[in-house]
Amino acid sequence: ILGREMFTTIGCGAIYNGVRRISGNLKETKQLNYQVFNILHRCASQVAALDLGYTSSIELIKQSKPKVLFLLGADRNLITRQDLATDSLIVYIGHHGDAGALLADIILPAAAYTEKDAIYANTEGRAQQTRLAVVPPGLGREDWKIFRAISEVVGVTLPYDDLNQIRYRIGQIAPGLLVFNTVQEPLKEVQTLADNLSKTQLQSTQMNIKESIKLSLLTLKDYYVTDCISRASQTMAKCVKAVQEHEKNTNHQ
Repeated sequence: ILGREMFTTIGCGAIYNGVRRISGNLKETKQLNYQVFNILHRCASQVAALDLGYTSSIELIKQSKPKVLFLLGADRNLITRQDLATDSLIVYIGHHGDAGALLADIILPAAAYTEKDAIYANTEGRAQQTRLAVVPPGLGREDWKIFRAISEVVGVTLPYDDLNQIRYRIGQIAPGLLVFNTVQEPLKEVQTLADNLSKTQLQSTQMNIKESIKLSLLTLKDYYVTDCISRASQTMAKCVKAVQEHEKNTNHQ
């Protein structure tokens, strides 16, 4: 299993190719539906974004310094005002107003997962569906309705009027996201293309076996408050405080 952060290291190409060769020599246990080679993403949303063709990056944003920047539920403090042009307009679309909302010039309140019919993909790539339990509070709207309204205002109206039309389009781009609770097998053609790209683009990258791999995350500290909903919870805040006090007392003993 290769973690996502490995792909940000200098020797990622050599590591990837080496692990692929090793896994290729191992026999897959089909009876257990067991895959020999796996990549683990830190955020589940990255998997669905890649399936939908997302190619942007934080570094690209910093380099291009866009006039208008949309933060769609982005709450990890990866962008600051200093990274953008002085006249950049930041629009935040999300809920539970976290770091992204504090940075924004305009806030468009969206619906949380309990407030809409939506599709999410977990880190395994398994599509899961949520159902509306309660309506969004105040002026909150479903994300797609917000973008549909913006497109109409700017004169480039999107051809989607309801959720069924959006999911039809998703089916054209990433049909696996419409098959719920099932992991889609990767196409052999796509896997072959990925292997060839790794060889041609990363073959010049050599791994220094004398240099250890340094990762930024070595322990899962406060893993239970890693999203804007749990961070905004008063109950979770009390739990975190209790854990910290317990650890402090334990260390003193």
